[in-house]
Amino acid sequence: MFGEFDHVGYLVRDLDVALAQAQEAFALPLARTLDLPQFAITGAFFGEGSGTLEIFTIANEELLGPRLGADQRRIDHVAFRVADLDSLAATLRAAGARFSGPDRVGELSEPLELGGARHLWTLPPSTAGLAIQLIEPPAR
Repeated sequence: MFGEFDHVGYLVRDLDVALAQAQEAFALPLARTLDLPQFAITGAFFGEGSGTLEIFTIANEELLGPRLGADQRRIDHVAFRVADLDSLAATLRAAGARFSGPDRVGELSEPLELGGARHLWTLPPSTAGLAIQLIEPPAR
């Protein structure tokens, strides 16, 4: 249903510390950085191909605090590449899923275009407590 696994996203309080720890612990190459100022999100991806590790933070404490609680880091979401985001979103909506952007502020009725790909994130209360990022890569 979801397609190929893309990445797991870790939300962290201190991005610099978390990035240094990940590089030391996993010896994965830095694949790319992430900067989404419209959502106050910065981060980095480690590893190549399917199964990358995303480590990110949210500069807005009002958004970061409730998602992290007392933790310094936690798994935030799992991402999958999908062939037809509109169709999958319709199927999930019919089952009660609701969607947002990466900051989880408000609901989205249409996917966001970021970096040439289309994205939706499920709101965890609507999907059994799980946050799933759905990514429709650009057409080749």
